[in-house]
Amino acid sequence: MIDSKPCDSHSPLQNQRGSYLMISVIALMVLFGFAGLGIEVGRWYAVQGEMAKSIDGAAFAGAKNVNNPNLQDLNGFVLEVAQANFEAGLLGTDTPVFTVTNDGNGKITVDGSAHALNTLIKGFNPAYDKTQVSTSGSAKLRNAEIALVLDISGSMAGNALTNLKDGAEQFVENFEDHETTSKFALITFASGVMKPFDLNHNYVSPIESAINGLNAVGGTNAEDALAQAGALPWADQSALPPNERGKQVVVFFSDGNPTAFRGQFKYNGTDYDGVAAVHTGDDVYQWLLKPNKQSETFSIDQVDRTGDGKSTSTTACPYKNSSKKNVRWYIFDDPTYGLDNFAATSGIDPLECYINHPDPLFDYHAWLNKKMALDNAQALKDQGIEIYTIGLGNVDQNYLEQLSSGNGFSYYTTDPNELAGIFQQIANILKLVLVS
Repeated sequence: MIDSKPCDSHSPLQNQRGSYLMISVIALMVLFGFAGLGIEVGRWYAVQGEMAKSIDGAAFAGAKNVNNPNLQDLNGFVLEVAQANFEAGLLGTDTPVFTVTNDGNGKITVDGSAHALNTLIKGFNPAYDKTQVSTSGSAKLRNAEIALVLDISGSMAGNALTNLKDGAEQFVENFEDHETTSKFALITFASGVMKPFDLNHNYVSPIESAINGLNAVGGTNAEDALAQAGALPWADQSALPPNERGKQVVVFFSDGNPTAFRGQFKYNGTDYDGVAAVHTGDDVYQWLLKPNKQSETFSIDQVDRTGDGKSTSTTACPYKNSSKKNVRWYIFDDPTYGLDNFAATSGIDPLECYINHPDPLFDYHAWLNKKMALDNAQALKDQGIEIYTIGLGNVDQNYLEQLSSGNGFSYYTTDPNELAGIFQQIANILKLVLVS
C-alpha cells in the first residue's frame, strides 16, 4: 500500500495568476485615477482661462470708464461686467466671487475665484469634491498727449476743408472722457503757423470752436508746423519704463507738398523773422510773409532778390530793374541747410546778388522745405512721439510715409469724404492702446 499526501488544490501557478490579476486591477485603478485627474486638471485650466478672460474684460471696461461722469458706481459696473461674462455653473463651477479694487490713479484690479465641482476624482476620494480656481487681472488708463497739426492752405478751400473740419472735430470728441487726464493741442498751418490751443486739459470745446473758425488761404509751411509741434510742452518720459509711459502722438494732415519755410532775413539793414514761400508753379514768391499769421505779408516784396540785405546806400549789389533792393537769406550759410548742401547751389556765395531764379533758387527752396520738414518730424520721433500722417489729393505719398512713424502710420485718400473715416480709424487705435 502506497501512502500518499493530500493534494493541494492551489498550485504555485494558480497563486501567480491571482497575483497578476490583483496587480492588474490595481494598475487599472491607478490608470483610471490618472486619467480622471487629467480630465479634471484640464477642466480646471479651462475654468481658469474663462475666468481670466472675464476678469481682463471687466478690468479693461473699468479702466476705459475711470473718467466717465455718467457712471456713479465704477466698482459696481466692473463687478457686473465680470459676473456677466462668467455666470454660475459655467464649466461645472459654483457661484464665482469677484472683488474690484480701484487705486485712484486709473488702475482697476479684479480678483476672481470659483470652485470647479469635480466628478471623477471624488469617486476615489470624496474629500476632493471641488477645487478652488482663482486668478487676477488689472488694466490702467494711460494718459495721452495728442497734437493735431492741420494744413489749411489755399488748396483746401471748399469741400476739402468742410470734411477736414468734420473729421477733426469727431476725432477730438472721441477723447472727451479723457479731458481731465489727457492733453490735446491744435496747430494749423498755411504760409504761417498758428497754435489755437496749446497742449492742455479741457480741450474739446475750445478746439472744436477753433476748428469751426478755420478758413483756407496761403501756402504750406509744414516744416515750421512740425517744429512748433516739437516745441509743445510734452511730458519728459525718458526716465519711465515703456509700460508706464503715456501715449504721445502727432496727427499730421496735409493736401500738398511743403511750399514754405521759416527763417531769418535781412532787408534794408533790418533783420526779420519771416517766411519765404514758392508759387505753386516754379517761382519764388516775392513777398516776405509773417510767421505767426495764416497768410499775411510784411511790406517787403524783394525776398526773391538775394544779396546782402543792406540799405540801398550801402549794399554791394548792383542796380537791377532800377533798384538796388535785395534780401539776405541767413539760411544760405547754415551748415545743414545752406547752399553748399544742395547740388544746384553748391559753391554759390551766400551773399550772391540776385541768384538766378526761378532756377536754381526755386529748386533749392523746394529741396529746403521738404528737408526741414523731414528733419523736424525726425526730431519728434527721436523724443518717442509717434506721428500719424493723413494725405489728401496731390500730396507726395512717399514724403508722408517718411514723415510718419513707419508702416501703419500713414494714410492717404483722393476723396475728402473719406477723411472723417480715416480720423476715426486713428482714434480707435489710440483709444485701444490707452488702456493697457
